[in-house]
Amino acid sequence: MDEMAAALKNKGEPAGRVVVGATAPLMEYELQEIVRECRYRYPRIHLSLKVMSTGDVEAAVASGGVDVGLTFTRDIEERKAGTTGGLLREVLFSVPFVPVGPVASPTGAPSPMDRVLVVDPDCASQEVLPQHLASVLGEAPTLTETGSTRGALALAVGGLGVAMVPQAAAVGCGSAPEGLAVIDSLPSALVHVQALLLGGDWRSPAVSAFLSLARRTRGGLPADTPEPAADPIPA
Repeated sequence: MDEMAAALKNKGEPAGRVVVGATAPLMEYELQEIVRECRYRYPRIHLSLKVMSTGDVEAAVASGGVDVGLTFTRDIEERKAGTTGGLLREVLFSVPFVPVGPVASPTGAPSPMDRVLVVDPDCASQEVLPQHLASVLGEAPTLTETGSTRGALALAVGGLGVAMVPQAAAVGCGSAPEGLAVIDSLPSALVHVQALLLGGDWRSPAVSAFLSLARRTRGGLPADTPEPAADPIPA
């Protein structure tokens, strides 16, 4: 029915509703520019945004609850479009993440290095610090789920742990809270934003326009994305 409706409409400017499900770091720091550009270039496309956990995004796409799901991946093999589990996964652009913590721990306070603040425990970007610290400390660090990037930043400033956040959240736009610092001794990461869609040969003009705009607005993938062997996380 969707294909018939699109075929019968007059050709021209893309129009329609696109429901997008995305994880908290994406919704908070990466989608604002895309939404603003979409309203300017495609005023007849109506975006409906929903914040979800990584697992809920995949389930919502599979059930048809959202048209496009946006999550993070670190798998270099998923840079090209491919279908797994009945879902089409198409990487759109890359986002640098950096580890952050308090500028200085209060005298007598325990080190925050054995505690990790995670926004979404299933998100690929949040796996970096627990894996690294487990290899260094010899045991898994304590994890605290924050539910949002801003919550993780606030707790990190208070010395309650370290967090892996988008670079824009830590050093961009003057939005980083005072008392926060990037921890150079911990690994950073370059993760990729992937679009999840139901498998099939057809997608609506509105969805196609949104995906194309996301790639152009956020600059796509860097040509020098490192291979897995260059990953700073120990095997």
